[in-house]
Amino acid sequence: MYFKLALRNVKKSFRDFLIYFITLAFSVCLFYMFNSFQEQQYVMQLTTAQTDIVESLSRIMSSLSIFVAVVLAFLILYANNFLIKRRKKELGVYTLLGMPKHQISRILVYETFLIGLLSLISGLIIGFFLSQLLTVVTAHLFEVQLNYTFVFSFKATIMTILSFTLIFVVIMIFNSFILNRYQLIDLLNADKKHEQLKIKNIWVSVLIFIISIICIGWAYYKGIHEGLLAIELLGPIILAGSIGTVLFFLSLAGFMLTILQNSKNLYFRNLHCFIVRQIHASVNSNFLSMSVVCIMLLLSIGALSCGINMSSILNKTIKFSTPYDYTYTNHMHYYDYEKDEFDLYTTSPLNIEKAIDDIHLDPSYIASKTIARTYMDKDLSTSNPVFIDHIKKQDIKDYFKNQIGFVEIVSLHDYNTARQAYGMDPIQLKDHEAYLYSNYEMVMDGVKEIISKHPEISVFDQKVKVVNDDFERVSLFTTVDNGSMEYMTLVVPDAIIPANAIIHDEYWNANLTDKITPEKFSTYFKDQMYKTYDVPEDIHRFLQEYYIMDKDNVYQSSKGLSVTFTYIGIYLGIVFMIASAVILALQQLSNADENKKRYLILNKIGTDQKMINRTIFLEIAVYFLLPLLLAIVHSIVGIQIVNNIMVMFGKGNIFVSALFTAGIIVLIYGSYFCVTYIGYKNILKS
Repeated sequence: MYFKLALRNVKKSFRDFLIYFITLAFSVCLFYMFNSFQEQQYVMQLTTAQTDIVESLSRIMSSLSIFVAVVLAFLILYANNFLIKRRKKELGVYTLLGMPKHQISRILVYETFLIGLLSLISGLIIGFFLSQLLTVVTAHLFEVQLNYTFVFSFKATIMTILSFTLIFVVIMIFNSFILNRYQLIDLLNADKKHEQLKIKNIWVSVLIFIISIICIGWAYYKGIHEGLLAIELLGPIILAGSIGTVLFFLSLAGFMLTILQNSKNLYFRNLHCFIVRQIHASVNSNFLSMSVVCIMLLLSIGALSCGINMSSILNKTIKFSTPYDYTYTNHMHYYDYEKDEFDLYTTSPLNIEKAIDDIHLDPSYIASKTIARTYMDKDLSTSNPVFIDHIKKQDIKDYFKNQIGFVEIVSLHDYNTARQAYGMDPIQLKDHEAYLYSNYEMVMDGVKEIISKHPEISVFDQKVKVVNDDFERVSLFTTVDNGSMEYMTLVVPDAIIPANAIIHDEYWNANLTDKITPEKFSTYFKDQMYKTYDVPEDIHRFLQEYYIMDKDNVYQSSKGLSVTFTYIGIYLGIVFMIASAVILALQQLSNADENKKRYLILNKIGTDQKMINRTIFLEIAVYFLLPLLLAIVHSIVGIQIVNNIMVMFGKGNIFVSALFTAGIIVLIYGSYFCVTYIGYKNILKS
């Protein structure tokens, strides 16, 4: 009997359950999709390295899903609490008719079970089909062929079922607990309870609004000028921004009311005064939740934009960072801070030419080979006033002042050899002339300013003058980084470099024949190295990861990082977007119950349904737009701050990331807005 009653309630009140059901199904779908990576490798022609990346990404997503599950659990509990509040009067009638609370609890358990089962099945089915699309996208991102067939992830299915079953069990317990707390009078008078305004004095609202703008403005200013590298200010910046956001929504309603009341033509046009009063009461009473929504939207926009932008950066830098098929790096000297002098590395052969001869590489594998060297001059560090005075960003300037970073010195011959690898024409330098460039986006403007002023630079006790008008970025070797990650590189004529100059690094670069791939040559090279030299076991991994680099490895690593950033950004971004939209939707639907009598009065005094619908639309639209607009402003500043760090890897396509983020906002946020609008009208009609 109770199960039938629960089934009838679900059918009868399906419109009330719609937001709840959509949220559950969407959450299940998302959870399954992003936990099904493990099986994708079986339909894609992946290399061993790519397979490892997919498996690693799968583990990351599984770990991340624990956090996502917690967020979704709180979200579902919030949505469930809305349903309980909506049905208080109905539950009160059950109690009035003599039904014990444990039997009412049983009905709620059955209802939760039915909704949960339906949403779980629907979400898994939708997730299964969308995961096929995700597989195609993954194959495209990795640029590999796809042996198309349907992929079913048993692991992701079990993980999804277990996670959401646990959430539903918690909801069942929560409903029983909440029901036992309510008295009959509370249930029957539920529709007579209203939120109380937090601030009634309009001028107090104006004052608080001004304070909020000051807090947010200070956070913006410090964030932009100090950046993320100023760790000691990060806490105060976040705190000021958060407090400013809370105060903003606490005071916004009163501030808007003051402004609009002074504009009589606008305020008294149509039903604007009614709408303003509705929004004033709603925002003033729900300021805290709107602040939370705003911060979650900031996290959503930030995750989506930064994830896509970082992916774009990595994809753009792949070609630049791989001028050769293969690079073996021989680290020669490092700076010993305690001794205040350069010292030798002991983890690799000290003569790269001898090392290459000793390991007896098969000449049929090598099409061409070169050796490049970088040198250091103790007196030529990045903290030199010549360089420091032209750095605009304070965080980088402070870094230069506090760290001993050396300007890399390269011979003209080695530099022109590198340019040749990129298909560039060689440059010419006269005696005591130099060429200055950087691969580090954060200091490029400073380097260009140095170039424009043509300063003289002392190197190896000789004066040289920078003569280039501009520069082209060049990497001397193949690397996973964005080319040579040194801040500045000075190219000088070969004759200026003394015979006893301190060699920082040596790079043996090779382009290979068709007989062997870079990936296979890397294995072959390491085997030959380990056979020839007695390499201690404890530095095997160090050698493998830092000394040896092939184009295939760089390409696959970059693609792997690109996919990882993309999917993590999308996963978290969508979760926070859904959470934000659900909270706003449920608050508006709750307000619909409370506002039913007010709209009924409007109808009785002759307001037509078209104008009422327009009023409802504007009320909901403003309520949805307010936290979104502030979140967009926050994110513009926040993304700029993050980009100041990300540019060390290169410049991405901000337009693409912004367009993608806007699409997600329209799709998810817009969908919940539409469902809320329809649900609001249905509640008023009921």
